Amino acid sequence: MGLSDRRKEKQVRVAVFDNEPMARLAEQRLREMGIPCLTRCLRGGPGLWGSGYNLPHDLVVYESDQVSAREVLELDPSENPEDAATAQEASDSNLGRILVGAVLGVLFLVVMVSVFTRPLG
Repeated sequence: MGLSDRRKEKQVRVAVFDNEPMARLAEQRLREMGIPCLTRCLRGGPGLWGSGYNLPHDLVVYESDQVSAREVLELDPSENPEDAATAQEASDSNLGRILVGAVLGVLFLVVMVSVFTRPLG
């Protein structure tokens, strides 16, 4: 398969890892076997939290390499990485709601304190 054919081919998620080092190890194994792949941070990553080191990462390969990649990484063929990513995204959205609620709560307290401690007249 030529390079131009590869560029048109769909890319699929093979696995989701808890952190960047584990994803990079899997990426290295696949590249050593001649399977092109890439890792992506699933939550913000560098620039948002400062580092993507401890954030979940997924591993993506071309669709035609999916079976080979799963064999190299010794992943269960019935395991669906999309389910793990969906669960992770649901967890992320709950964390976001908690953070927004906390920030709004602090802002409310700051406003209330400034209103009630301001001298009258």
